[in-house]
Amino acid sequence: MTGFKDLKNHDNQKVRELYELHRKLRKESERIVRKNRRYEKEIVHLRGTIESLRLDLKDLMVQLKEFKEMIFKKASKRKWQPWKKDDEDDDEKDKKPKKPGRKKGHKGKTRKKPDRVDIHQDVLLKECPECHGKDLSLCQRYEDHYQEDIIIPAKTEVTRFRHHYYWCKCCRKTVHGKGVGELPGSFIGPRTKALASYMRYHMSVPYRKVKVLLEKVFGMEVDMSSCVGFDGQIRARGEPLYEDLLGSMKNSVWLNMDETGWKGKWLWCMGNMESVVFAIRSGRGQKDLSSILGDNYRGVMISDLLGAYNKIKCRKQRCLVHLLRLLKKWIIYFDYDKRTVKYLEELKKVVKGIIALSNSMTDKLPDDFIDRKADLVGRLRRLLNKEQKITKAEKFRKRMLGRVEEFITCLDYVEVCAHNNLAERNLRSSVIMRKITHGSRSEKGVKNHEVLMSLIQTAKLKQQNPFEYLQMLMTDPLAAEKAIL
Repeated sequence: MTGFKDLKNHDNQKVRELYELHRKLRKESERIVRKNRRYEKEIVHLRGTIESLRLDLKDLMVQLKEFKEMIFKKASKRKWQPWKKDDEDDDEKDKKPKKPGRKKGHKGKTRKKPDRVDIHQDVLLKECPECHGKDLSLCQRYEDHYQEDIIIPAKTEVTRFRHHYYWCKCCRKTVHGKGVGELPGSFIGPRTKALASYMRYHMSVPYRKVKVLLEKVFGMEVDMSSCVGFDGQIRARGEPLYEDLLGSMKNSVWLNMDETGWKGKWLWCMGNMESVVFAIRSGRGQKDLSSILGDNYRGVMISDLLGAYNKIKCRKQRCLVHLLRLLKKWIIYFDYDKRTVKYLEELKKVVKGIIALSNSMTDKLPDDFIDRKADLVGRLRRLLNKEQKITKAEKFRKRMLGRVEEFITCLDYVEVCAHNNLAERNLRSSVIMRKITHGSRSEKGVKNHEVLMSLIQTAKLKQQNPFEYLQMLMTDPLAAEKAIL
């Protein structure tokens, strides 16, 4: 009996040891399972991070390629023209570069013969210019050569306005008149002031160099601060015209809009074929745009894809050339997915077709215009209704789907373009001026740029000489008003 009890106690101890070992192994197994689950979550997170970093790297590589093309662009490389067809681009690659000069069979063009001769000079010889021989005889042949030049140094003109006073029996006051071209209280004439502002706002010359030019070329000693004052005087006379132009913009049938940076602010540009208005605001958001144009605009607004234009209640036309550039960027970005690239290529062809059809719209529409329009609009809607598997491509599709009507407005109006090139051309002079002068530092400079640049650009559209127009604005504001309004 004693041996049986010892065996039983031994078996119980063995069972307890096995049970304890099983408990430890189960805890260890549970710990390993928890660790595996945590590692699985970390793996999923790291895979998402790697994918996000890969896409960011792809985006940076696309931007780097664009910047390299901008900086290290070859001189022989032709500018990309999105309105041309793909087969036309392939044909141009095979063509030889264009030779400079006139085309074959075209008559050459030279400067016109002057209508007057101020100085006549007979060019005679005393010896041969080839062999220096002095045995020369005059022939009956001669040839006239006309040459125009400017006179340096230019002379300044001093005018003395002698005011004769009169006694007015009606208002019982002593009065006097104003001379032709006279600026009361000013020691500098209107031509000098107009020239200084013309060089500043039309030729983007800094004030310091304006002072040097007036002094060295024209012999007119003027301080640099006086040039700033000239702009302020012209702006004071032109501000009512600026307000009238801004009011006419709000009632125009169509309007091109664009914006660019300006010394911590933003320069907004709006214009059509008749006038241009510039406005400088603190930002480029919807509130800044509303302060210029208002929340409701009755015409058609042509702009890029900036979100600030979304909340303005009006008919819109988005720039299709900007859209083509965006599609070109996405095609490079998604080059690893053939299905997405094919989808974007088809969308690109449709957009090019809309641009081509819009460019063909003149006073007389093409015979097949209605059929072509229906086909392009239908293809565009079908493409933008196709869902994409890649997240970024799907977001882009949804964003474009909400703007389908804004891409085809140009097919409803002959005068509405499919691009925003007009606004960009109007902004060009201000962008060049910003690179040279770095913009405006004071509120006075902001006001001067708004008014003077608007009047100069509008005068150019009205076929007016900007320099003569600024001079007219100083001496005859009523005539200046009639010239641009």
